[in-house]
Amino acid sequence: MPSVNPSPAREMFRVADRVAKHFAKGAVVAALIPVDYTRTREIPLLLETSGILARRDEPLTILDIGSPQILALTLCSLSPHWKVRYINPYEPELRDLTCKQSLLGIPNLDIARGDITDPASLSSVGPFDYVFSCSVWEHIRPESDGDIVASANVSRLLKPSGRFIFSVPFYRTAFNEYVDGGVYGAEGGGAKSFFQRFYDPPSLNRRVVEPSGLTLESARYLGERYCSPRITRRISSLVDTGFRRFLLGRLFALISRLCMVEAATPGDLKKPYLAVCSLRKPESIGGSTL
Repeated sequence: MPSVNPSPAREMFRVADRVAKHFAKGAVVAALIPVDYTRTREIPLLLETSGILARRDEPLTILDIGSPQILALTLCSLSPHWKVRYINPYEPELRDLTCKQSLLGIPNLDIARGDITDPASLSSVGPFDYVFSCSVWEHIRPESDGDIVASANVSRLLKPSGRFIFSVPFYRTAFNEYVDGGVYGAEGGGAKSFFQRFYDPPSLNRRVVEPSGLTLESARYLGERYCSPRITRRISSLVDTGFRRFLLGRLFALISRLCMVEAATPGDLKKPYLAVCSLRKPESIGGSTL
């Protein structure tokens, strides 16, 4: 009969096997799905819009507010002169990124718990040359004004002439999306939970640009070329879900080039989907609108 209390040596190897399986599974997933479908267009556009790619030889300070981890890791890789700080209130994301930082041996990344809606958690943060946030603002709670509060806190994190570059879901009319169950650590309580906002020009001005007190420098838009005209039915839900993710993951960049289109104004898109904006902190506070 097997021992009820395995020996320390046997238990040590059992634990080691579990760790090996965990990393092996992660390696397979990362190999088959290097980057999420939408991010293959969204993150490059964020970097291009920011103008940061022309400053690789400068010692810049950069803050990433809860973006998909690939953005912070890419920023660190683009220049050894850049010091990147990543903040997120969600502990599992912090632990996962810390593991990846250790695995990649990245020295210019600082990972810390921080909540953009809580000034106390930001008291020792900044100022920065750049603040990035990729598809985060739309999720910030509370649903009523979390994004407004977050926007009002951005300016103090920037140096004079510093830039805030962000992307959010965008459509011709604003609306909120809800899902079953909990979201990002928040309990669903058996009812539908707030998931994200879709902005339109008025709501983007009212909820992000104006509360920030920053000046709008530029805005670019991504939309879908094909598929249903309904914004709730998107290409990402066809290719980046279930087992199809593993079959198509290595092709996401190609698929997004075929199915997503960029424009300077949302009116040039049949189905706008994302807005990528660059805001600048002026010497004297003043605003601009879309």
